[in-house]
Amino acid sequence: MENDYLRDAGIKTLGTRIRRLFERLNGNVTEVYRRELDFEQRWFALGMLLKDHGPMNSRDATKMLGQSHVAMVQVVRAMEKAGLLERKTDTSDARSKILHLTPTGDEKLEQVSAISRVVDQAAEALLKEAAPDFLKQLDALDDALDRLSFAERIETAFIDGDEDP
Repeated sequence: MENDYLRDAGIKTLGTRIRRLFERLNGNVTEVYRRELDFEQRWFALGMLLKDHGPMNSRDATKMLGQSHVAMVQVVRAMEKAGLLERKTDTSDARSKILHLTPTGDEKLEQVSAISRVVDQAAEALLKEAAPDFLKQLDALDDALDRLSFAERIETAFIDGDEDP
């Protein structure tokens, strides 16, 4: 990209650059899913989790996907409204709801899986061309943040730098 302020600014704009990269990748995938299947890309992770692991409560799904409770509630409601998912009372705990794919949801996820394989091929080609170790580096970042959150790292930088927030 020519005259790229974010790139030129370096570490100062790291978060914004990561968000921009996400939007460039995710936006195109979202467009394909909407156009081909009337399916929202943000439903993909929960749908595939339920398809691969079967019905589960939203607390476990939230934990397995590493998403916030609020984000999970939004996705569950949207998928319910689209007829892809239903919540049923947990037989072992009446206060808890179990998430189930509907037959329509199961069928839609089969279709999504076919498109996902093509998306995966494109992603693999992109990584092979531009960043062969990107997934390893992403894992390393996740692991480092598990050891010490970014908020804790910022606090440490304030203490070490003797800076006032």
